[in-house]
Amino acid sequence: METLKEALKRRKIECRVETPDFFYCGFASDLLEEISEKELSLEVKRKRLEYLYGDKRWDIEVNERQR
Repeated sequence: METLKEALKRRKIECRVETPDFFYCGFASDLLEEISEKELSLEVKRKRLEYLYGDKRWDIEVNERQR
């Protein structure tokens, strides 16, 4: 499975990321700097491209702990 870090590196538009501790919103490049390495190493559970009022955003959810 892919890690959160790998998923964000592939995205170029705004993302909403849900981790066990926090919700993050912003461009993928900014989130790579903002989110801790511990959370970036978590596996992605679900990702979905959403359309909101004409704008696109990735909704990414991670597993609660590393395997």
